[in-house]
Amino acid sequence: MAWEKVHFFFGDERYVPHTDPESNCLLAKKALFEPLQIAPSQVFAVDTALDPAEAAQQYTQTIEHYFGQKEARFDLVLLGLGDNSHTASLFPHTPVLHEAAAGAKEVFVEEKQAYRITLTAPLINQAQAIAFLVYGADKAAAVQRVLTAERHVEEFPAQLITPVSGELHWFLDGAAAAQLPDERK
Repeated sequence: MAWEKVHFFFGDERYVPHTDPESNCLLAKKALFEPLQIAPSQVFAVDTALDPAEAAQQYTQTIEHYFGQKEARFDLVLLGLGDNSHTASLFPHTPVLHEAAAGAKEVFVEEKQAYRITLTAPLINQAQAIAFLVYGADKAAAVQRVLTAERHVEEFPAQLITPVSGELHWFLDGAAAAQLPDERK
C-alpha cells in the first residue's frame, strides 16, 4: 500500500484532549499512524481544544478545504457499530440524526454525559465505499436490528447509512452475525 498517498479523517471524536486515553485520535495514532509511519500532514484530526460547536464547524471547513470545489466524497469510510445500534457518534434519539447537511456536527450524548464530534450521515453517505467492521457476540442484537428490523433511525441510527451512489459492505465475525437469518449470513 502506498501509505504516503492516503489521507485520514475521523468519522467521530470524543470531546477530550488528543492525549486522553479515550481519544480516537490517540488510539489511531498508536495502533495505525505510528506503526505505519504516517506523516502528521496526512492526518486530519478534530481540534478538541475548541468548544464542541466550533470544533465541528472547523472540521467541516477542513473537509471542504481538502476537497476544494468538488463534493466531499471520501474513498472509504470505516465504521463500527455500538450495541445500541449507533455508528460514528450518531446515537439513538439525538438531534444529529436529522441533520441534512453534509459535514461535521457536535452532539451531546446523554448516556455518556459528554460531547462528541461526528460526521453527519449525509457526508458519510457520499462516500465511494462504506464498510462496517463488527465483531463480538455483544453486537449480534444490534447487527440483527440494523439489518433486518423495519427502518426506525431514532432507535437504530446505523440504518441512516445508505450510500448515495457508493458501495456498502458489512464485515462480521460469526458471533456478530449469530442472530441474522440464514439467508443474510
